[in-house]
Amino acid sequence: MSEHADPEETRIKALLETWADAVRQHDVPAILAHHEPDMVMFDLPPPLQCKGIEAYEQTWDLFFPYHKRGTAFDIQELAVTAGQDVAFAVAIMRCGPNSSSNPADKEGFLFRLTVGLRKVDGDWRIAHEHHSVPAND
Repeated sequence: MSEHADPEETRIKALLETWADAVRQHDVPAILAHHEPDMVMFDLPPPLQCKGIEAYEQTWDLFFPYHKRGTAFDIQELAVTAGQDVAFAVAIMRCGPNSSSNPADKEGFLFRLTVGLRKVDGDWRIAHEHHSVPAND
């Protein structure tokens, strides 16, 4: 990390690392802790979008059967751009391996993450998440 790192960007990076660790541990309250009640998410599997924290929470029930607790949900690259009260982050992450017995799943898979944040009462809050993988030809 640069000695001239923006303190807001550093705070956001720490928040996202905490979120990723909560996912690895399947700790739903910690996953939700920094999300806005009216957040929106676009995810890899259906539904196409979920609106609101309750819908977001339900998506984890769909994810956890395919992700072994403690396995990778790791940020491999992360860039943050922070303004005074809004920010966004883009990341490449590794997920897996999943619970499948398929040898091709041994290393998991890479996916893209885009997060939109807003500052509320001095704290960064996740207002938008978008997870994606490259489309296959």
